[in-house]
Amino acid sequence: MNKRGVKQVLRFSAQQLVTRWLVGCVCGLALIASNAYAAPVVLEVIDAYAEVHSGPGRGYPVFYVIEQGEKIEILSRRPDWYEIRAKNGKVGWTTTAAISRTIQKTGEPADLPSVGYGDYIKGSFVTGFSTGQFLEGDLEEFDVFTVSGGYRFLAWLGADVEYGRLFGSGSAGDLYAANVFVEPAAHWKLSPFLSLGTGEISMDTQPDQINFDVESATFNTYGLGASYYLGRNFVIKGEYRWYSIDVDDETERFGTWKLGFNTFF
Repeated sequence: MNKRGVKQVLRFSAQQLVTRWLVGCVCGLALIASNAYAAPVVLEVIDAYAEVHSGPGRGYPVFYVIEQGEKIEILSRRPDWYEIRAKNGKVGWTTTAAISRTIQKTGEPADLPSVGYGDYIKGSFVTGFSTGQFLEGDLEEFDVFTVSGGYRFLAWLGADVEYGRLFGSGSAGDLYAANVFVEPAAHWKLSPFLSLGTGEISMDTQPDQINFDVESATFNTYGLGASYYLGRNFVIKGEYRWYSIDVDDETERFGTWKLGFNTFF
């Protein structure tokens, strides 16, 4: 076989490989899609009730009410509305807000387009605790333990008040803070957030070996972190927070990492 014939054979073989690869990809995607549609999304209502409208809009009348604990099947979606089937076979439409107050078989909040973890905990109170350590500034290697309580105003916005106790180098102190949290991707299970806060720090004892010579001072903070949602009402949070503390007309800067656990109710 001459060189031209060899090139033609190689070109034909390459075309066959590419064609088979493309066909395989298309078949694989079709199989995935068919499996996705074959498995219906079934959710459980956890609020006292959910209203079912005859169409996707407030102007359509409510013809059925789903009770707490009842399971529903998701059929289709429109902007701000989901078509559902109740256990008795009735088919209608309910709001995205109502779907956000449902859970999966695993106990996790509904995971659907336009519905996420932040929607589930919106309007909830939150309590939590955390532990961490200062890594920068005069309080480097001081351990800090905090407890907090707050409220989730929106899916992506929350606030809390915080009390903390810090220890290190034979010293101890307290901190009090008020914080705001912005979580732009709250529908994700692992969701980044930004925190902003202000507060006061005071030291009980201050041996000579530390340079932080102040009894009480105000501070401002900002931090970056991530929330990992565990099931219905529990969240693990990790954060790195920067402190700017006003001492004797000067600003001292500190940094600390924190790992905490929150619960919503």
